[in-house]
Amino acid sequence: MLQVGQILQQRYQLKTKLSRSTGRQTWLAADLKTPAKPHVILKLLSFGGDIDWNDLKLFEREGKILQQLNHPYIPQYRDYFTIDERYLWFGLVQEYIAGQSLKELLEQGKRFNLPEIEDIARQILDILLYLHELTPRVIHRDIKPSNLIWGKDEKIYLIDFGAVQDKAVTEGATFTVVGTYGYAPMEQFGGRAVPASDLYSLGATLIHLLTGTPPGDLPTKDLKIQFQNQISLTAAEYNHSNKSNNLIRWIEKLTEPALEKRFSSAKIAKE
Repeated sequence: MLQVGQILQQRYQLKTKLSRSTGRQTWLAADLKTPAKPHVILKLLSFGGDIDWNDLKLFEREGKILQQLNHPYIPQYRDYFTIDERYLWFGLVQEYIAGQSLKELLEQGKRFNLPEIEDIARQILDILLYLHELTPRVIHRDIKPSNLIWGKDEKIYLIDFGAVQDKAVTEGATFTVVGTYGYAPMEQFGGRAVPASDLYSLGATLIHLLTGTPPGDLPTKDLKIQFQNQISLTAAEYNHSNKSNNLIRWIEKLTEPALEKRFSSAKIAKE
């Protein structure tokens, strides 16, 4: 049983348990070997029970992908280890980002105005442009408010690469189905993900910020999210401006259910 104050690998001291689910724990920990910048995020996976080989493969893939990434607004990889004592634990250590997730801000009652939403969209697109142009390209597959941190430096950080796909998609290829209802597009639940799948999730996230309502709770028509009349009062001051209308049309194109009608790349979406 892991406890506050416990030291793993003679290096990582557990400070605060951030989340826990079956076979998984996430901790804020202190790296005793880097006192100048001690805080790290420590993800732990306990193999066995409800945690199977697919879960372990995704966990290991997250570590391998993070190790390859080098972007100022993606947490840096720090370490990966295994603990084989009473239970078999796998540990992934990454940079700690000081701030709050967009989900936390929404739950605290924050309503985002259009300039903020436009800025958030631009920052996320820049991150996606980097990921999607890597070789092999990296598709996040789980963009949503809880995976976006508003840092104390006022920048947006993309976290949690546990659902990442790092292989070029070929016709007919299938992958582990991951994603979050309301934010993931239909093709992803069919086992296929492409760069435009992340764009859909970005659009669904922006809808949540605009309306204050999770996209899965909004009505749909022909599989399209009907958010236009649900925009929160904070954003409504811009409701009749061309800027607002352009943003709404842009989000509508991001969240097109049909792949062929959606923006195909972050580069095109930025134009």
